[in-house]
Amino acid sequence: MSDTDQPGHVSEEAPAEVSVGRRLRRMRKNQGLTVAALGEQAAVSAGMISQIERGLSNPSIGTLERLRVVLGIPLTAFFEDRDDGAPATPAADLVRRADQRPFFQVGGNGMSKELLSPSGDHDLQFMIICVPPHTRSHDVMIGPGEKAGLVLEGRLTLTVDERATVLEAGDSFQFDSRKAHSVANESDESVRLLWIMHTKPQRAQF
Repeated sequence: MSDTDQPGHVSEEAPAEVSVGRRLRRMRKNQGLTVAALGEQAAVSAGMISQIERGLSNPSIGTLERLRVVLGIPLTAFFEDRDDGAPATPAADLVRRADQRPFFQVGGNGMSKELLSPSGDHDLQFMIICVPPHTRSHDVMIGPGEKAGLVLEGRLTLTVDERATVLEAGDSFQFDSRKAHSVANESDESVRLLWIMHTKPQRAQF
């Protein structure tokens, strides 16, 4: 998924993209990393990291995955109140309440994501993605693991290894995430998609 570079609860703290940038900067500084050093290790340009930290760019899940691997934090740490992603309540590592879903924009094409995974470090991540009309994913995360999904609303085109398949509401899919893939909404109506990612507990390959 784009993992590029709508319904949901928006924190009063700040727009999600601003919160992500502020947390990224804090975690980077806590580990004594410069923007250049983090960028080199994560294979993300220093300019992109700087824009994310200043709230000028909406990072893709693929970009955040690269950054979180280097920082040694769970993906949810970018969206939680605590930098280390530790559960805020006793059940937060098991349950994500409907009114506490982090909601954030990704990339510059209007796609948005609503995180469903509970707090903490999990190999399995899932979310609801809203794909606006005539929008295609970019900067997808490719590496060991699997991805799967269920089209909740609309018509989606899924391409895996250059094989395109049109999916209707109610259709589901699953594939090896090492394969090149993308999703596209070629219709005039928005698509809502349940997206699931399982990553291997090892350094991701990009």
